[in-house]
Amino acid sequence: MVHLDIVRAANTALAKSQPLVAVFVGGTSGIGEYTLRALASAHGTTGKTLRVYLVGRNAASAVKILADCRKECAGSDFRFVQAKDLRLLRDVDKTCAEILRLEKEEEGNGGPARVDMLFMSQGLVLFGGRVGMLCLLLSNIKV
Repeated sequence: MVHLDIVRAANTALAKSQPLVAVFVGGTSGIGEYTLRALASAHGTTGKTLRVYLVGRNAASAVKILADCRKECAGSDFRFVQAKDLRLLRDVDKTCAEILRLEKEEEGNGGPARVDMLFMSQGLVLFGGRVGMLCLLLSNIKV
């Protein structure tokens, strides 16, 4: 197991390295929210600026989270992209198109269009319980 001090040092080094673009899918509660807050905190104290897209359903929760992150990491850009149901491919496509559009706007402002970090912590629907999901995942692995 890696010691927590080593993880914190690696996070600080990443924050100092360059401005980052991060996408948090399912970041309006739980693990996604806490990871977003930790990234904003690490960048706010030692890092360069961030551009963060928070993807989720709950706009009210996102407003509070992003306001806290803006205080923690001044000068960074935090945006909410609402997605109704990411189980549907049309909603996934719509969300990706919106992030791409926003990134292309940034490219026009002199910044490169990119995504450096992707955090996927949205809820899943498990068909057949955990064992069924594990079998589904394993069946898609090509050896």
